[in-house]
Amino acid sequence: MPTFRRVFAVANSVPRRMLLATDFSAASRAAFQAARVLCLSFQADLYILNVFDYANADPPESGGLLLEIDSFYHDAEQCLHDLLKEASRSDIRCDGKIGSGSAHSTILETAEIEHIDIIVLGTRSIHGFERLVFGSTAEAVLRSASCPVFTVGPRAASQKAEDAGGPGVVVFATDFHNATTEALQMAASFCSAMNLSLHCLHVLPRGVEDSLHKGIIPLIITEALHHLVATVEDKVGPPVCAVTYGSEISSAIVDYARANEARLIVLGVCRASLAASHIPAHIAYRIIAEASCPVLTVAFPLGYKTGSLDPM
Repeated sequence: MPTFRRVFAVANSVPRRMLLATDFSAASRAAFQAARVLCLSFQADLYILNVFDYANADPPESGGLLLEIDSFYHDAEQCLHDLLKEASRSDIRCDGKIGSGSAHSTILETAEIEHIDIIVLGTRSIHGFERLVFGSTAEAVLRSASCPVFTVGPRAASQKAEDAGGPGVVVFATDFHNATTEALQMAASFCSAMNLSLHCLHVLPRGVEDSLHKGIIPLIITEALHHLVATVEDKVGPPVCAVTYGSEISSAIVDYARANEARLIVLGVCRASLAASHIPAHIAYRIIAEASCPVLTVAFPLGYKTGSLDPM
């Protein structure tokens, strides 16, 4: 079984090895560009993996289909070679392979074997959230990966390349769970490496906005946010601490990120909640599906105690 040790160690350091899982689609092309930027920013190595869909197909009675599968395999090899060559031209140390088996299992196994710090995925769902949650490779990887997962969702993939450059912010959304402090460290690392500003965000229920205590509660939350981000100010300078309101947390986070031209949303997520993919309103999946920027999920096992590298 995957160990959770690496995710906590990486959260406090600089990621050095990225795994791009690609099917050579347009969405995966956007993920490749994102992985390239990350590798250049962190001076990290890149490992590119394609899981060949037909590798375990039963031999057909006639040789026609077998020849066609062989042609598909050579096409995949050429696409992989082209990506590796393009990454090398950017002075990125890179390697890769064509894998076989189920896509998510091969991705997870490769991440463990290659000591990967961050997995980069692209999603190409035209139905956004529904396809992401129900049975997709991205969903399976998010549930089980022992390292952070950087997902370029369908809306993020449609953004023009030039829109990803220039100034911007990293939005770290928090519910003040102890384990999310590790995700905050990762958010700060991205800010430092990519010269971005950090916004620390908490979403309050819409009802609080209209309550008698509407002036007091945001003040308390803002103070708590300042206390939380004090641990990373030496990396990123004074972050912006923001409180917003929303009846649906995912929409509030996505709207805030869009309004502030976010380049990345960082979420600290309990692994047990990621596994409950049958819940339609799951926040992390909806944010990935709707955000116009990539989303980094840093998942933690239930019962994780801050300061310990192992799950309880």
